[in-house]
Amino acid sequence: MLHIHLLKLLTIDFSSAIVPITIAIIGIIGNWYLVIQNKKKEIEQKEYQFLLENLKGFWEYQNKLYAETLKVVSVLVLNKDIKSEEFLSAYKRFWELYWGELPTCESNEIESSLVNIKELIYRKKNLKEGEEPMNSALLNLAKSIKKSSLLLEYSEKLREKIKKRS
Repeated sequence: MLHIHLLKLLTIDFSSAIVPITIAIIGIIGNWYLVIQNKKKEIEQKEYQFLLENLKGFWEYQNKLYAETLKVVSVLVLNKDIKSEEFLSAYKRFWELYWGELPTCESNEIESSLVNIKELIYRKKNLKEGEEPMNSALLNLAKSIKKSSLLLEYSEKLREKIKKRS
């Protein structure tokens, strides 16, 4: 009888202890999950920061080349005297940019714009008649440069990712 009474007493104590233990285990698991999620976010933020720091030099290089390309092409398009020193210098620099420097960082859109404009510049330089207006090709290039900015593209993607999290 004493055994039965003792057994009932242990059963009551054990069942009353299950609830706090279960709550404690759930709390530990929940906190562990939150710690893991926070670590993931922290790692992502560090990766973004690392990427931004390392791409900064590339972006500066790309933007410098894009700005120079636009300036050179503007001279070639707007200058009427194809024998002037300014035109000839810009013509030479265009081909250096086109074949030597831009392929290291240009987007497909920039490449497409330049393929179009190089033909027009070549025709103008060699006094071949071309009906295509060069001003629209220059405008196309300018728009392509704006759209092709790696920094702009990355910041747009980052903005979308942040919106999805919210």
